[in-house]
Amino acid sequence: MRKFRLIALCLLAATPLAAQNTDIESLSGLQFNFGNPGARSLGMGGAFLGRADDASAAEANPAGLTILRKPEISVEARNYVEQQLFTTTGTYPDVVRTPFTHYSDRVSISFASAVYPIKNFTIGLYFHEPLKNAGGGIVFPKFDQNTGRIVTKTPNFYLPSGGGAPMSQAACVQLRIDTKNPAACLEYRVDPFISALDVRQRTWGFAAGWQVLPKLSVGANVRAQFFKEGAFTSRYDGVTFDLKNISVQATARANGTDVELTEERDITFGLGFKYAPTDKISVGGVYKQGARFDAPTFFLGSQTGGEFLKVADTVFHNPDIAGVGISYQPIPVLTINADADYVKYSNLVDDFVSVVADVSSLNQPFVAKNVTELHIGAEYFFAIKVPFAIRAGYWHDPAHAVTWNGPLTRADYIAEAMLYPKTQDQNHFSIGGGFAWPKFQIDFAYDTAKYYKVGSLSMVTRF
Repeated sequence: MRKFRLIALCLLAATPLAAQNTDIESLSGLQFNFGNPGARSLGMGGAFLGRADDASAAEANPAGLTILRKPEISVEARNYVEQQLFTTTGTYPDVVRTPFTHYSDRVSISFASAVYPIKNFTIGLYFHEPLKNAGGGIVFPKFDQNTGRIVTKTPNFYLPSGGGAPMSQAACVQLRIDTKNPAACLEYRVDPFISALDVRQRTWGFAAGWQVLPKLSVGANVRAQFFKEGAFTSRYDGVTFDLKNISVQATARANGTDVELTEERDITFGLGFKYAPTDKISVGGVYKQGARFDAPTFFLGSQTGGEFLKVADTVFHNPDIAGVGISYQPIPVLTINADADYVKYSNLVDDFVSVVADVSSLNQPFVAKNVTELHIGAEYFFAIKVPFAIRAGYWHDPAHAVTWNGPLTRADYIAEAMLYPKTQDQNHFSIGGGFAWPKFQIDFAYDTAKYYKVGSLSMVTRF
């Protein structure tokens, strides 16, 4: 048996947000969610671009701010649970992917805004925390508690030494018999590892909307985005289980055996429009520029003299987003919204750096598909003493994770395919509700999918 060491580096991801450009375990299987802030929007499946009629429009679609004729303050708290998939056992291609749970750490303020109308203009200041993630996973053999023997090993694969595609264990054994050469086919096994991350992204923004014509508004926002991330992988020998090396990707500076975390910054912008040809229909659209953050990769091992060595000056590039939406009120108490959001996930592999395989001779060995998310939702108000709204929504999240697109003719290439397999679409369903008084409103919502769940509570005060 020959072992193949996958040099494991860790960073964030995915999540409701973020980007990646190096092939490390903590990026594999992460969820991404670029939904609009606010419990009201969440309850309608995130469909809000065509409506955008409260203070959360400062981030969602700043053109919608012009509908607000009184000063307004909005606050939202969110909490989520996400499951990240790691390849934990099995023989390629029949490997097992196991979910490991990540949390948003605690319920905290995820959005707050204050808007103020001035004639045909409305301006606003806001705070948005689209990402706060803490979690990790362990890929280790499982031992029998009574005998201490290994009952489940880490993932492996078999590869003919003369070249060719990976094969089953039975085919490998038969090849050795046919060629009378024990080295005609070799087994490669992933070393055990522990991987974890802690990441946070915050946005401070200024937004403005301008009512150009009675039925047309335009808007823009400028966002100062702050990003802090620290993640690591500790890899162990597959026989002795001694520590082999530690790999880190972080917004950091390395100094000997220490990695000092820093906070990266970027300035981005967003543009929006909203057009309401009738009292029953409104159409909106946005473009949001993705932020870029420096997040170098470091490695510590015996070959580095026991100190952290910078492997690459990698950069987080959040995907650019463009979306359009329509809102329709067939009757005054019922609103139906639909959005289509184009997310440029190919930004995730801009200048992609591999630390596992030599990909210098390959053309686009890693890919991330640009996708269009479809959101639809509805809101119905009960006209009672204290108006109460119920909401429901659905949105389709196409598979968009970074995947290996290269050949399967070498051990390091197959390792990449195990780290970055093809993923599946997810379907999100949401429900919500809210109470509305003349000067105060409270909303709540819950969104659920197979590997991602989020709850939200938001409040709005008008003066």
